[in-house]
Amino acid sequence: MTNPLPFLAVLFVKLSILQIVSLCTTYLPQFDLSIQNRTSINKFDFPDANVLTVNLSHNQISNLSSDTFSSVTFVQSLDLSHNWITELSRDLLTFSHLVCLKISNNKLEQLPESFLQNQVFLEQLDLLHNNLESIPDKFFNGSLFELRVVNLSWNKLVIYQPWPLLLWKSVDFDLSYNKISTTANNLGKTKFTNSYASDITVNLQFNNFYQWNDSFYEDLFGEDKIVAEKIIFLMPDLRNNNWACDCNFFNIASVLHKSFYLYAKTDNLQFKCYNQSHLRDKSRGLTTMPRSLPIPDGRKLSLNFYGNSIRSLDNVEYADKIDSLNLSNNALQFIDGNALRRMNNVIKELDLGQNSLKYLPKEINVLPFETTHAEDNPLSCDCNMTWMADWVNLAPGYRDKSVQCTEVNGDRHLIKELTERLLNSVSVSLGVLLVIIIIVVITAKRCPYETKVILFKIFRIHPRDKYVVDSNDHDMNNDAYISYDASDIHVQQWTREVLVKKLEGNKPSFKLFVPERNLGSGSEAELRAEAMEKSKRIIILLSAHYSNTQWCQFECNAAESMSENQGRVLYILYDNMAVKLSKKEPWQSRMNERRALSPDDKLFWSKLRYELPLKCKA
Repeated sequence: MTNPLPFLAVLFVKLSILQIVSLCTTYLPQFDLSIQNRTSINKFDFPDANVLTVNLSHNQISNLSSDTFSSVTFVQSLDLSHNWITELSRDLLTFSHLVCLKISNNKLEQLPESFLQNQVFLEQLDLLHNNLESIPDKFFNGSLFELRVVNLSWNKLVIYQPWPLLLWKSVDFDLSYNKISTTANNLGKTKFTNSYASDITVNLQFNNFYQWNDSFYEDLFGEDKIVAEKIIFLMPDLRNNNWACDCNFFNIASVLHKSFYLYAKTDNLQFKCYNQSHLRDKSRGLTTMPRSLPIPDGRKLSLNFYGNSIRSLDNVEYADKIDSLNLSNNALQFIDGNALRRMNNVIKELDLGQNSLKYLPKEINVLPFETTHAEDNPLSCDCNMTWMADWVNLAPGYRDKSVQCTEVNGDRHLIKELTERLLNSVSVSLGVLLVIIIIVVITAKRCPYETKVILFKIFRIHPRDKYVVDSNDHDMNNDAYISYDASDIHVQQWTREVLVKKLEGNKPSFKLFVPERNLGSGSEAELRAEAMEKSKRIIILLSAHYSNTQWCQFECNAAESMSENQGRVLYILYDNMAVKLSKKEPWQSRMNERRALSPDDKLFWSKLRYELPLKCKA
C-alpha cells in the first residue's frame, strides 16, 4: 500500500485557518440573464459588445459553444454557477481580461487542459459543487500571475497534485469535501527547485486521508535537505481526516519538534488520529504518556513528546522498546525508577530538560550521563543527590557537565562538585550579604540603564523621564507600530511568532500595528502613515535587506519626521548583519541617541517592555 500523505510537514507553518474570500465584484455595464430558466445562450443574445459583467447563473444551460462569448471581448466577471453544464469548450473564454470566473454548482466531470490559457488577469476561480475526479496536469499554468482564490471543494477529486506551487503569488486553495486519499506529482520533479510561491494556504479538510507518509518531498524537490524552507508558506490544513494512529503518525511529531514550526500556535496543528481509543483525538497537550503504542515486529520507538504537559515518566508497557525519548519542556515532577531499569541497554537518548524535576531517581545512573539530558530543572541540593557527582564525573569529557542544583537558601552548585561536606558547611553570612550589596551599588553606577530595567522588571518601578508622546491627548490607539522586511521569510516568522506573540500574548499586553496584518483597504501609503501617527512607538526591526524594501524606507523616513520624536523611535537589531549596519551610515546617524536593542541580550525583553508605553499589569 502506498502511503498517502506527502508533504504534511508543511502543516506546521500554518499560521491561521484558511478563509476563502470573494474577490469578485460587479463591473458595469452588466448583462444579467440570471434566473430566467434559459436552456441555451449564443453570441446574438448580447446587445452590448462592451459589457464587463455577464451573469447567467441559476438557469438550465447544459452546453456552451466555443463562440458563445465571441461578441463580448471585454468581460471581466463571468458567472455560470447553478446551471447544468457538463463540459467546457477549450476555446470558450474568448476574452483576455477576465478577473472572476464562477462555474460552481454544475455537473462538470472534466476540464480542458488549456481552458485557462492566457487568462493572466484571473483572480478568482470557483468550481465547487461539481463532479470533477481529476484536474489536468497543465490546467493551472504559469501564466496565471494574479490568481488568488481557487475553490474546488465538494467535488470527487481523489489525488492531490501540488497545483498551488505552479502559481506565482499568494493563493487560497480550497479542496475540502473531496475524496482525496493520496498525493502525487505529475507536474515535473525539478519544477520547484528554485522557484516557489510566497504565501499559499490549502484546505484539505474532510477528505479521505488515512495513513501518513512524507515521500512527496523527494518527488517534488529531490534530495534537498532544506525543503521545509522552500515550502514554508505551503500550508495544507489536514484536520478532520480519518488519520490512523500508527507509527507513521507519531513519526511526523519528530519533524515538527525538530523545526521552527513547533512554535506556530495555530489550529492547523491540531490534527488528530482516530482508530485507537486511547489515542483518539490526541495531537498535543498530553498530560500522561500513552499507556500503549502500536509497535511493528522488530522495531524500536523514537518518541518525541516535547512541549506537552506530561507530569510523570511512567513504567509503560513499551518502555523496553524505546530507542529515543524526548520529554523536554513538559511538567515532569516524577520519574518511575522501574521504567529506567527497563530502558537500560535499549535507549540511546533521554531528554528530560526544561521540566519541574527536583530530584532524579538513582536508577537513572544505569543510563550514560552523556546521552541523558536534565538541564533546566529546579534540582534541589541535598544528601540524596550526592550520587550524581560520580555519575557526571565518570562521563566522557566531551559532554557538558555544567548541570546544577539549588539549595534552600538559593545558592547554586555544580552537581559534579556536590559532596556531603559542602552541603553541611555552606551558609550565607552577613559578610556575604554585604558583598552582594556592594556589588549591586557598583553595578548601578557602571550599568545605570540595566539597573533601571531590572528595578522595573522586579518592582515595576519606572525611574525614567516620561516621553512627551505618552502624556499627550492625541488619538493614539496603538502602543507600537512594527516596521520590518516582510519579504524576508525568517524576519517575518520571527516577527509574527516571537515578537508579536510575546508582546500581545503576555501581560501586560500591548496593542501592536503590524502592516501585513492590520492594513485595511485604500491607499497603502496613507494607511501606513496614519497608523504610524496613531502609534506611541515605532519599532524598526533592522535586518540585512531592510533598506532594499520600498515600504521599509517609507516607514523609516516617516518615523524620523514625526512630532514628539524623543523616545518614540526604537530599533531592534535582528542579527549580526544588522549590528554591522548600525555602525555604518546612514544608520549610525539615524540611530544616534536612539535606543537600539538586540535579541541576543539577556535583558532584551525586559528592556523592550521598559521602552514601551507604561501599562498596568493586569
